[in-house]
Amino acid sequence: MANKRDKMHGRKYLNFGILLIGFYLFIGIVYAAPSTASVYINNQNIPFSTETGYPFTDNNGRMQVPLRATMEAYGCETSWNEAEKTVTLNKENTTVQVPIGKNYLVINGIQKATDTSALVKDGRTYLPIRSVLEAFGAKVSWDAKKNILSITQEIDGVLTVHFIDVGQGDAILIDNQDFEVLIDGGNNKDGKAIVAYLKDYIDGNLDLVIATHPDADHIGGLDDVIKAYDVSKIMDSGATRDTKTYEDYWQAAQNEPNCKVLFDNDIVLDLGHGANLKIIETGDHYKDVNDNSVVAQLNYGEVSVLFTGDMEQEAEAASLSKFGKVNVLKAGHHGSKTSSSQRFLDILKPEYVVISAGKENSYGHPHKAVLERYLNSGATVYGTFRSGTIVMKTDGHSLSFQTNDPVTLGDAGDKKQAQAG
Repeated sequence: MANKRDKMHGRKYLNFGILLIGFYLFIGIVYAAPSTASVYINNQNIPFSTETGYPFTDNNGRMQVPLRATMEAYGCETSWNEAEKTVTLNKENTTVQVPIGKNYLVINGIQKATDTSALVKDGRTYLPIRSVLEAFGAKVSWDAKKNILSITQEIDGVLTVHFIDVGQGDAILIDNQDFEVLIDGGNNKDGKAIVAYLKDYIDGNLDLVIATHPDADHIGGLDDVIKAYDVSKIMDSGATRDTKTYEDYWQAAQNEPNCKVLFDNDIVLDLGHGANLKIIETGDHYKDVNDNSVVAQLNYGEVSVLFTGDMEQEAEAASLSKFGKVNVLKAGHHGSKTSSSQRFLDILKPEYVVISAGKENSYGHPHKAVLERYLNSGATVYGTFRSGTIVMKTDGHSLSFQTNDPVTLGDAGDKKQAQAG
């Protein structure tokens, strides 16, 4: 009996020990977990990670955020002075210097006291988010119940997006008052028409040209555009083609004076007046060049527009975590069934979809299968093949389209081809 009792007691101690170890492991996990605070800029969540670091509350009760992830999402250019241990942030006409460990900022040369300071933790630089972003004129608010810090940029004026009708191709102009972006340039034959269209909108330089990928129906007219206007920056996917069309575009890009050529990466570009263009790197390793397209999201106040080039479902699936809800989706690959998967649409939840495709094109775009996905998702669909050039206007709060002729399932190109056959 004694041996039996000893064994029973032994099992009890063993079970208790296991429970105790489990308890301490649980406590360790809880206290080691990163802060659950979320930071949103104009309703867009900043995706923090172990690589970027996580927000936390300092000893003064102020939230500190990772420098690079936050300020690049806000559209700032950042630089570091090692000798002075100072971060310099630039956005539009504002320069803010943030010294490490000092309770002040320098805003356009004027020193302003703060109640906490920037710091370095685990090899990363953290900034007191409220004081820094308020220096740029942003509105910062804290929702204690939801543990969410919201940052709202001041928006100013009307922004327009022009989905230019170039037939079976893409050409999109973002006109943000004195800042213009051209995404793609249609086919070779479209160059002169695009140059003429831009004439009424370009104020000085054409600030940014994006060549989403080297297919002829996206870069064909860009050499004409680059030669016609002073282009400040060109963003390229890095993919190439052994074609005369690509050579003409690339030569024009290389020869453009005072122009900086960039390759797509995760970055936020400040367009001024409270708007930004977020470049979403989805990878450049795909066999299908369509999946290597430059993907960009325009954010202006409460309105967002996603431009996907010819990205197809393989790249979509690999990058789902990088996307969120948008108001408008420029359909991938001209409305091909190989783009805009249901999983992708379930995340984006677009209210509107714009398809750039040629009337009665030989590819059967837009395909019936993808039109069904768009319409079943509740989106209103417009198409250049039906409405010609489509212009969207927004003040950052609401948006409107200068067309009232939505696409229906009867517009499916492959359905019409089947009927004709």
